[in-house]
Amino acid sequence: MAGKKVWVTWLPGGDDAAVSPQDTLALLTRYGLEVSGAPWIDDLEKLAWSELGGTLLDPANADLWLIAGLESDFQAPEKRYGLSMVAAMALDARAADLPILCLGLDFAPRAAALPSLLRGAKLFDGREQGWGAKAVAAAFSAPAGHSEDFRLNVIGHSLIGQWLEVGPVAGEWPGVMLGTSGEGKITHHAVGPRGQLPEKAVLEYPLEGLEAELGGAKFVAWAVQNTLGPGDSYFVRLEGHPAKLILGHHPGADEAEVYVVELA
Repeated sequence: MAGKKVWVTWLPGGDDAAVSPQDTLALLTRYGLEVSGAPWIDDLEKLAWSELGGTLLDPANADLWLIAGLESDFQAPEKRYGLSMVAAMALDARAADLPILCLGLDFAPRAAALPSLLRGAKLFDGREQGWGAKAVAAAFSAPAGHSEDFRLNVIGHSLIGQWLEVGPVAGEWPGVMLGTSGEGKITHHAVGPRGQLPEKAVLEYPLEGLEAELGGAKFVAWAVQNTLGPGDSYFVRLEGHPAKLILGHHPGADEAEVYVVELA
């Protein structure tokens, strides 16, 4: 079992001995995992989550990502949003080889209560005996991979800000739309090759400020009619921290497919 590396993101703050990471880290080490990690940094304005996302992109740093927290941590909107950003980066780059685990230190996590991008994670109740052995088993199992028909990535940097990148996993989209609900708004958009912000972009029939309501949430969306394949992406610059996204086909497309992603 030696050689498997787990990166632990420790959500609780403060020096409360009751939720010290030492026991958790020691248990994982006893089971033969190479343990690294860091406390969670809550600073959305400085895009603190982007450093963790960059760490997980390199397979040399982690074969497994474990998120450990109290129930109150997993309910905190700021943490949920930041974790969603990290999960977007990790799943887009490493969905096939980076299992994600959520460890509830004082509760049993439920997939339905987590942000959308963490609902495919393996869930553990840290109060139960034997959760460590199950975590080791997860390190040697294949992740679920892409469970949706869309790709969602995020690019975060202090100089260029926060950009979302979306596109189809397979096939083509006849145009594309992305919108936000909550404390966030789109300020710029572009289309280009997957994985890199384009310096220039030709946008076909761009639309801004489209309003929609879905599931009781109000969204403001931008859209273009450029056709996207698996190697193409729609990029939007995002200010703030929306609670939800709506994305998918251009709203004018026949039988348009749209998806809602809960971030916070």
